[in-house]
Amino acid sequence: MEFGEFKNTEAFNSTFKRVRELGLEQHAFELDSYGFTVVPPDKVADRAFFERMRETVLGICKERTGIEFDLGQNGDFGEYKAQPQTDGQFLLFYLLMADRIFEEWILNPTLYTLIDYLMRGQQQLSSLTSFVKWKGERKGLGLHSDSPPDRDGRLPACSDVANATYCLTDYTLDDGCIAMVPGSHLYCRQPRAGEGEDSAVPVEAEAGSLIAWHGNTWHGAFEKKTDGLRLNVTSYHCHRRLKNQENYQWRVSQEMLDRNPPEFARLVAADDNMGWDENGPDYSRGMRYLSPEAKKRLQAMRSRRAEPKKASAA
Repeated sequence: MEFGEFKNTEAFNSTFKRVRELGLEQHAFELDSYGFTVVPPDKVADRAFFERMRETVLGICKERTGIEFDLGQNGDFGEYKAQPQTDGQFLLFYLLMADRIFEEWILNPTLYTLIDYLMRGQQQLSSLTSFVKWKGERKGLGLHSDSPPDRDGRLPACSDVANATYCLTDYTLDDGCIAMVPGSHLYCRQPRAGEGEDSAVPVEAEAGSLIAWHGNTWHGAFEKKTDGLRLNVTSYHCHRRLKNQENYQWRVSQEMLDRNPPEFARLVAADDNMGWDENGPDYSRGMRYLSPEAKKRLQAMRSRRAEPKKASAA
């Protein structure tokens, strides 16, 4: 018996195989068991890519604030007005459109495979941001789940959203690393005020690591007690039926689509025919960027329809 070849799981088989090929079995198990995982730098990207990404983010900090940023010094808001801004932190938004390196990043094999594992191929990129953090006071951990609750306040057991942070600096407790409540993804609800703070653990990771988590997992962050920057790129994904935080569907250029594989088009909803005008939906969008598995299923369906119907017995 060969796992990854079952006919009944055709849509998932390729993801299963990629998990094995990339040596991510332990991380998939940790996501299922604890709701988060830390992937070491050598399984994420080479040093040259890491350095290029960090320099790019620092450059965008300067562009948007008007201030030169240095890893060893605390940041400043400068001319930057985007919200939210808290004591010692701001967010850089809409990074996908800021530099081509972010197109490379959302297709990173490790990132893509773990998100694909959590969301079973139904993911779209919701937002691509950077949390730029420096020394500042913080009340509590701010624990929350990224998943939007249903009308009754419950969360689905599946990962309706999934998130991942590419650490561009070391993540330590004193440097204000992310906090996770292990196993909280199984509660399928948001935490109540103050709940879970005693159970939260610091997720410490070397620069270049990838921290990925299930959409239900309760998480927040510790106060940064040291000088200097804590820097990341956060890749937030949502199910196709949910609304994206950042607008990509009608903003990505054809040039961006042409220079990337079909997976990119599906991540940015270029295959999504929803959101039409008076001309109605353009169904060709979905056909243009079908996955190999979807093409195979479509061909099988067409073949079945083309078969002559058997005459019923008199």
